[in-house]
Amino acid sequence: MTIKEIAAELGLSASTVSKALNNASDISSETRDRVNAYARSIGFSLHRNQDSKRICVLFENMDSHSNSQVGYPVLTGFQQAANAYHYEVVIEHCSDKNPPNLKKLCQENNFCGLMILGTKITSEIIKELETTSIPAMLMDSYVKNPKVACISSDNINSVAAIVEHLIKLGHRKIGYLGGDKESIVTRERFSGYLIGLIEGDIEFNSNYVRYGNYTESCGLEAADFFADRGVTAVVCASDLIAIGLITGLRKRGLRVPEDISVSGFDNLDVARYFTPALTTVKQDFISLGENAFTLLRQAIKGNKTKRITIHTEPIFRDSTAPVCETSAEGAQSK
Repeated sequence: MTIKEIAAELGLSASTVSKALNNASDISSETRDRVNAYARSIGFSLHRNQDSKRICVLFENMDSHSNSQVGYPVLTGFQQAANAYHYEVVIEHCSDKNPPNLKKLCQENNFCGLMILGTKITSEIIKELETTSIPAMLMDSYVKNPKVACISSDNINSVAAIVEHLIKLGHRKIGYLGGDKESIVTRERFSGYLIGLIEGDIEFNSNYVRYGNYTESCGLEAADFFADRGVTAVVCASDLIAIGLITGLRKRGLRVPEDISVSGFDNLDVARYFTPALTTVKQDFISLGENAFTLLRQAIKGNKTKRITIHTEPIFRDSTAPVCETSAEGAQSK
């Protein structure tokens, strides 16, 4: 039974029950005694978290289509691994505009650990994780706290491999379309883009770079930008962005890949069925989830946490092709 459920049984607020169990001074002794008597009667202890096997998976900003496309497959792997060790997984949602207090969340629900997805660098949740004593797992971000393990896909090397692929196809005018600038993922994938250019002996051009968010509309809105820059290829930070960009380029009368090659990231199901089939980077969502649980379980047991990256695989499909001579000449003149 959770604090919320106790509160419902007693006709009190969850905060009042929490205060009573924590022996707070700003509630009446009568209420405190009533709550504690009931808690004892059902065998509930606020301080039993060390024996708890309840984990909260906290999705921040998962109301967006792009985040849910990635987050829920990861949850599948996490849930499967948790079931094998008889852990209960409870899913909670929040927005960065109204984040929960993590300590209070765990106390009120007897969570022994947290798995957190979808956060931005500026999130209040990230700030709390920097000093928290709660065992936690953070996906696609990073904090320097021995209580918090971190996991992500190999964003850097995989994007560098996509750029290398484009260079081998003859492309020299390669753009980058990223998601939210406040995302570690966006920054790592941009780093991979830079590394790919450096290794291909191509000078970086800031005029070929644009940011937005992880949605199709980001790609749609960027179509004019890249068409006017005369690039022959664009590396996108997600499949949804790439699909939006291809759609927008078509509206401009440009063909993919004949006029402009486009790549994505994630290897969502739609990537293989879209026309043209999308060159992308395959993330192993199940492995991400399984390893996230393993790391979190180690943190709950008091072991030192780690930051790990999961292997990715470039998938080369029809949306990238050798540079067209007329496209290259047009790009050269711009």
